[in-house]
Amino acid sequence: MISETKAGAQGKIVTFYSYKGGTGRSMALANVAWLLANAGKRVLTIDWDLEAPGLHRYFEPFLDDKNLEHSTGVIDFVRDFAVAAVSKIEDSNSRWFEEFGDILAHAIPLNWEFPNGGALHLVPAGKQDSAYGVRINSFDWHNFYEQLGGGPLFEMVKANLRRAYDFVLIDSRTGVSDTSGICTLQMPDELVVCFTLNRQSVFGASAAARHAFTVRHTPSGEPTVKIWPLATRIEPSEKDRLEIATNIARARFSGLMVHLDPLKEEAYWGEIPVSYEPYYAYTEVLSPFRDQYHQTTSMLARMLKLSEYLNGEPLNGDYLIDESRMSEGLTAFTSHSANDFYEELRWLGLEYDDIRKRLRASNARTNLMTSIVNRAQILAGQRDAGTAGERLFNEANDGARIVGLALARKDPQRHHSGMALSAIASSKSAFEQFQGLVLLQSLISTMHPATAAQFEDAITAQLGRTILDDDPSRARLTKRILPMLAEISEKSSVEAPISTALVGAPKRQSLISITPTSSLIRYMDPDERHGPWVVTRGNHALRLPKTIRIAPYPVTNLEYFEFVKSGGYHNTAFWPIGGSSRAQFLTSDKKSMGPANWANSDTIPQGQEHHPVSSISFLEAKAFINWYNSEANGAEEWGLPIEDQWEFVARSEDGRIYPWGDIFDPSRCNSAESSRHGTCPVTDHKEGASKFGCFHMAGNVWEFVAAEGTRESDCVLRGGSFKNSLLEVRSYLRLQLVPVNLRPADFGFRLALYDAPLAVL
Repeated sequence: MISETKAGAQGKIVTFYSYKGGTGRSMALANVAWLLANAGKRVLTIDWDLEAPGLHRYFEPFLDDKNLEHSTGVIDFVRDFAVAAVSKIEDSNSRWFEEFGDILAHAIPLNWEFPNGGALHLVPAGKQDSAYGVRINSFDWHNFYEQLGGGPLFEMVKANLRRAYDFVLIDSRTGVSDTSGICTLQMPDELVVCFTLNRQSVFGASAAARHAFTVRHTPSGEPTVKIWPLATRIEPSEKDRLEIATNIARARFSGLMVHLDPLKEEAYWGEIPVSYEPYYAYTEVLSPFRDQYHQTTSMLARMLKLSEYLNGEPLNGDYLIDESRMSEGLTAFTSHSANDFYEELRWLGLEYDDIRKRLRASNARTNLMTSIVNRAQILAGQRDAGTAGERLFNEANDGARIVGLALARKDPQRHHSGMALSAIASSKSAFEQFQGLVLLQSLISTMHPATAAQFEDAITAQLGRTILDDDPSRARLTKRILPMLAEISEKSSVEAPISTALVGAPKRQSLISITPTSSLIRYMDPDERHGPWVVTRGNHALRLPKTIRIAPYPVTNLEYFEFVKSGGYHNTAFWPIGGSSRAQFLTSDKKSMGPANWANSDTIPQGQEHHPVSSISFLEAKAFINWYNSEANGAEEWGLPIEDQWEFVARSEDGRIYPWGDIFDPSRCNSAESSRHGTCPVTDHKEGASKFGCFHMAGNVWEFVAAEGTRESDCVLRGGSFKNSLLEVRSYLRLQLVPVNLRPADFGFRLALYDAPLAVL
C-alpha cells in the first residue's frame, strides 16, 4: 500500500484516451509518467483499460510482480466496493463507503530511484489470473453507478489522489463505454486525446473530446477540463497526405484548446505530433532510456514537450536519466532471458508435435521441424537458455524435448550431458537423436572420462539399430564423435588419497579423511538460478586444507536423540540464544522441544532411526555440535563442514555436476524423481556416493555448511533434498539467505572434524 501524502498544492488528474487502438496511448502515458517522476514529481499511473490491460509492460523491468499474477487493481477495487455496497444500502451512515475508497491499497511502486523526491507508482487493471476475464465481463457498471454509489466513490477517490500525487495519469479504454466515460468525463482535469491521422480515428477521437468539453463546464460556462490532442504514428514521407490529414484533424479539434492563446496553439500543433518509429513498434521501451535528448524530432523530444505542457512549465534538467543508468535501464528492457519466452517456447514444442502428427516423413517435414529448432534458438534470449532448455526437456511431450535440446545447443554446459545421452539412447525419433548428437558434439571438449565412456557405450549400442548408414546425417556425426570419445575415456583421472578411520569420538562418528591434490581448486560454473535462493557461486576458487575429515553420512535421528535425551535443548551453554527463543523449537506435540517432525522429545519417528535428522534449524545443528564437543572433553573440535570443503568432497577435482558424475541417475539419490516424499536411511544409495565415499551429497536433506559472508540471521545449505528435482540437487548449487531459525522437513547436517577450533560456524 502506498501511504505517503503530499502537502500543499493539489495534484492534477490526466486521462490518456483514444477512440481506436494502435495509437500508442499507453506508450505516451508511460513516457510522460517517467519524465515527470524523473523531474521530481510524485506520479501515479492507473491502468483503466480493463478489457485490454497492458500499461504494466512499459514498467515491467522495474516491477517485482512482472506479470501481475498476484497484484490486485482497479477491477478488484470496484468489485470489493460493490460487494460491500449491497449490504450497506440501508445503512444510516451515509459515509460508510469511505473505508472502501482507498484505491492506493492496490498501488505498487517501481523499483527505480528517482531524483529529487520523484516517485512512480502503478495501480494495475487487476490480478491477471485465469478468472480475470470473468471478473471484468460480469461487472455491472450501470448498477454500480445508479444503485451502489459509484459516482460519489470516485469523487472521493479523486480528492484523495490529488492530495497524494502531483500527477495521476489514467490509461483509459478505447471507444465509447461506461469505463471510458468514467475516465473522460468524471475523473480528469485534463484529457490527452490520442489519434492516428486516418478518418475513423480522427472523427471518433475528436467527437469524444468535444463531448467531454461540452459536458465539463461550470455553471458560468467556463470549461473544467483541458483538451490536449495528440497525433501519433505520423509518417512524414507522405507529405501531401500528411498535410490534408493534419488539417482535417485541426479542424475537428478546433475550439477545444481554449486554455492556449492562438499563437501557443499553433506552436503546440507543430511541437507535439509523434512520428512513427519502427524501433518502438516491436518492444515496450521507454524513450528516456533510448533516445538522445538533443534529437528534436525523436520520441523523447515529443514526450518531453507533452510533459511540459501538462506541467504548465518546463521541467528541470533532472528529467534526463544519468548516462550510466540509461545503459542499466535499457538493458533491463532489451536483455531477455529464455524464461521470459517460456510459454512461447512451449507452444513451439506443441507445433513440432502437430507437424509430426499431420505430415508423413519427408524432407519437407524435416525442414519444418528444423525451422522449429531455429525459431526456438532465436527466442533463447541473452541468458538462461540452458536452464529453460532443461525445464522444457523434462516436460512430457516430444516437442518440448526438441525445443529443450535446441536451447541447450545455444548455451551448452556440462550438465546438459544427461539431455544429450537421453536423446541419443532413448530418443523418441531420429530427429531427436540427431539433435542429441549435435549437442553432444559441443560438450565433448569439457567432458569427464567417465561421462565419455557412457556416451561411447550408448552410441555403440545404437549402431545398426537406430543409427543406420542410410541416414548419412547421423552416421557422419557418430563417425566423427566416437574416436573423440574413445580418446577421452581412455584417460585416467588422478584419484586423491582416501583413508577411512573410526575416530575416538564419544559416539564413534565414522570419518573419511581426504588429502586434496591442491590447496586451490577452481570451478567455472554457469550462472544458474532456480528461484531467488537456489543459485550457483559462478566462477570461484576453493581454498582447501591439507586434510579434510568429514562424516560419510548425515547425522541420524538416533544420534540426535542422544543430544535431546541429555537435555541439550535446556542447557544454555550450548545455545547462542536464550531460553525464551529456544521455546520455538517444538516437536509435533507443541509442548516438548526437539525436531519439528518428531511426535515428542521422547519419540523418534517410527522406523526412521537411521534416517537423517531433519526439521531442525541451523541454531539447533549448532547446539548439537556444541554438545558433541563438550562430550569429547576438548579432545576434538567438531563443526559443520566449511562450504569449500563440502563442495570439494561432493565434486572432487573434476568439478562434477552430481557426486557420481555429470549425468543424473534417479537410482543414485533420493530426489523428487524417486517419488518417496520423505527421507531415507543414510546408508541407502551407495552408488550415488561421491568420489571420496560420502553418501547423500545430492538429495535426501539439504545440509547446513559453515559459509563465509553470511549474516548472523541467515545461513547456507548444500546438496538439495527429497523435495528437489534433478535440476536442483546439483553439487554446484547452494541454498542461500536462509533464516537461522527456519526448520522445514528437508533440512539436516553432517559433521566435520578440525584440528583447531572452528573459525566459521
